[in-house]
Amino acid sequence: MSISTIKIYLNRALENLDSPYRVNEVEPDLQQAEQRLPNISPEDAAPLIAQIADIRAKLENVVSPADARQVNAAQGKIRQARDFIETNHGNLNQSAKDHVEELFQGAIQFLDQITDLRKADKLKAPILAEIDAIRTQYGSNRAPAPVYYPPPPFPPPAPKPAPSQNFPHAKNKVFWAKEYFNTPGRIEQTEPELAQAEQLLEGDASQEADALRAEIAALRDNLADIVMPAEEAYIRSAQRDVQGVRDYIDRQREFLDRADTKQELDRQLQKIIEEGLSRIKHPRKADQLKAPILAEIALIRSQLNIVPSTYPQTPQPLIGPAWAQTWGQSLVQAQAQAVPQASPRIDLNALSFDDQDRLNRARRGIAQARNNIESGRTEGVENLFFDATNILAPVSNAHKNHLVAEIEQLRRDLEATRFAESTRIITGDLDRKLQNIEMDVEAPDRLQYSVISFKQRFEQDDVRRILTPNTYRDYESRLANVLAAGNAQIKTEKLNRANPALQRLQDKLSTNPFTSLQQYEANRVDSELRSMKWQVEKEINELPEDDPDRLRIYELLKDTDDKFAAYSNEWAKTGIHDAVKREWQMVRDEVQGWEQELHSPNTQVLEDPEPSMSRTRLAIHRAYYYLHKDTSAQRTRDENPGDSVIAAVDREAEHVLEAAGTKLSSAYYQIIEAAEQIETPVGDRWLQDKPGYLITNAQTTFENTKFCEPVVDCIRALDQRWKDELEAVHLGREKLGEKLSSEAIQKWPSIVAAIPSIVSYFDPSSAKPGDTVHFNGVYNRAGWDFDGNQYGFSMRYNGVPLGGIYEPYINKALDYAAYQLKLTIDDHKEWDLVGIILGPGSINQRTKRTIRIGMHTEEVEEWLPEGCLRLCIIALRAGPVVVGP
Repeated sequence: MSISTIKIYLNRALENLDSPYRVNEVEPDLQQAEQRLPNISPEDAAPLIAQIADIRAKLENVVSPADARQVNAAQGKIRQARDFIETNHGNLNQSAKDHVEELFQGAIQFLDQITDLRKADKLKAPILAEIDAIRTQYGSNRAPAPVYYPPPPFPPPAPKPAPSQNFPHAKNKVFWAKEYFNTPGRIEQTEPELAQAEQLLEGDASQEADALRAEIAALRDNLADIVMPAEEAYIRSAQRDVQGVRDYIDRQREFLDRADTKQELDRQLQKIIEEGLSRIKHPRKADQLKAPILAEIALIRSQLNIVPSTYPQTPQPLIGPAWAQTWGQSLVQAQAQAVPQASPRIDLNALSFDDQDRLNRARRGIAQARNNIESGRTEGVENLFFDATNILAPVSNAHKNHLVAEIEQLRRDLEATRFAESTRIITGDLDRKLQNIEMDVEAPDRLQYSVISFKQRFEQDDVRRILTPNTYRDYESRLANVLAAGNAQIKTEKLNRANPALQRLQDKLSTNPFTSLQQYEANRVDSELRSMKWQVEKEINELPEDDPDRLRIYELLKDTDDKFAAYSNEWAKTGIHDAVKREWQMVRDEVQGWEQELHSPNTQVLEDPEPSMSRTRLAIHRAYYYLHKDTSAQRTRDENPGDSVIAAVDREAEHVLEAAGTKLSSAYYQIIEAAEQIETPVGDRWLQDKPGYLITNAQTTFENTKFCEPVVDCIRALDQRWKDELEAVHLGREKLGEKLSSEAIQKWPSIVAAIPSIVSYFDPSSAKPGDTVHFNGVYNRAGWDFDGNQYGFSMRYNGVPLGGIYEPYINKALDYAAYQLKLTIDDHKEWDLVGIILGPGSINQRTKRTIRIGMHTEEVEEWLPEGCLRLCIIALRAGPVVVGP
């Protein structure tokens, strides 16, 4: 069992000891630590045993929060009694004495609820002595407070069963009840949680359940002492109403002698009692909450000499014409019997009503400040001092000096309380951080953070200001001792882990661990060796850089690094050769058979765009890629310059590239030579484009090789010769077409003149079969606007479609010009023609129509029949063609 586990329990016990609401958890943590002491050596256990004893000694002086609340409640009852006596100016009739005795009995009941029997007498003694002193001072006829003796020890309880399944849920309910109890504004949620916890504990007879029930009872008892927000609101409302009466008295002082004014004031005061204070139903503190306000009301009535018609059953102050003199005599008598700190005798008859009121209000403020200081609630106490001082400002020094002196003493007590609390908080923080450092000694990754956390807190201004120099130096020494012991322990543990890891690394490298390993196996061994080295470095890197053991281990690691590098290079060299051979063998297998591949020329010249030698072409590509583009192979060459095995493989690849390139380029030359033997393909457009395809394939095949440029230049020479010859043919045809077109224009008028009976004006609507018509400068729309398969010539004339049929001699002339002379008859230029009307007919017209297909629309083309006027064309001039009957 690790020492750190025991320290964790001790550290938690110290934290619980500093927390008022977790002090009950200290002893279980100490018991857990003691159970683990036999598992460590006596030398390591000795300081831990001493620390356990020290914590138990401190625990003996700690009062549990529940008992502290009982003591505070009892002290509150005593203060309530003293305030009541002071409010009544020391004059106590039998009813007032009975009220004081009830307060004393309440204080004794609180003392009876102290659960720690070892500290009960010590906690009760001062309060019981104070009760006896007050009874003696004011002549109480009650018996003195009983002296409590510890009861005999109880016999050991019988064994209890194990907790039920609902116990954890009940414990959780109690936890949240405590949280609500201690959270402002949520105290009303405490009782519902306790009720649910009791339901969950029904039928559970375990010891843990009994303890939880006792905790529920204690929490309920504490809850009974809490004043609920509604009752606090009633108190504040009554205080405001009483202050309103006081303000009315200050404004109407000249009318205070009138009976109706006194009657109205008495009615208002009685209303405060009946409608305000009557709503306060606190089971324990109702009288305590009402007493200050009732005393204030009684004081106002006594000052105004008002006799109330009705009054609740509460102790009444003395009233009457001589009340001031009686009060002064009682106070002087009380001061004579008081403890040595009693105030000097003063003339109380000289006090005005306002000064008496100021003294009473100042006493209440001082009493509240004293209560806050005693309970550790130091916030806002200075404001109480400030308010009391301002209230006392108009009062003469003779009447207020004892209160001013009490305020100054309370100021000193406040400063001491704050200083003690600050010291406790700071030392608690520093002790916990030192404990964290001690626990993190075995976890170096957290140690640095713990040390930084301690130093940051230790170097803050409030620590230097509050701690004494000796205490500050003591913490510095403790930190240095903890770090020194921790560093020594860290080094020992680091070396204990580093040396075995180093020995394993050295044993692994005693021989070459990479011999005959495949790549994946070598990678695994490489990772193992690097991991062993990392384990050693991880341990020693946290030692100081000049530590001798660290330097020694690094020298040994340097030797292992040299061995590792040599073994790795030896294996890598063998692996590189195997990899190079494997990669080239894959290329050879892929192009196998290229040497036997032969070129079989096609009987039709240039029918194939390239030689049909696919494996030879692949051999060129793969050999060139391996030699010039394979980045892996190139990196291997660069990393191993002059390697004979790599050089031999490269020579073989170059031989394959040379032989395959020579063989395939020869096939290209054969194809080019065959193409040179044929005539220029003037009319074969497809054959004219074949050299371009051949060039593209040759460039792709021989890219970046020495064969590319000669083969491509040879093909380009053939392609250029054909293009030049074709250009000459096209130029000759163009000149012939221009000559014939010019001659046709000159011949056309004579052809038209030789045709008889041509109508002078042609109107399609009145045309008759047999009419000869002449059209000059028209366009042939056959195949464009009209179906070209029906009529050789068609057009629309004055809105009427015309369809013309050529005479056979005209068709023969057109065919001769187009197919024999290879001339272009352009229908985009104007034609002249003479035709004979044949009569009506039908012709298909090109029509575009939009149709919808689902959600989309498309445009379709249709040839729809339309009526036309048919004619037979007997004479035509169209470009280079001119022909007549």
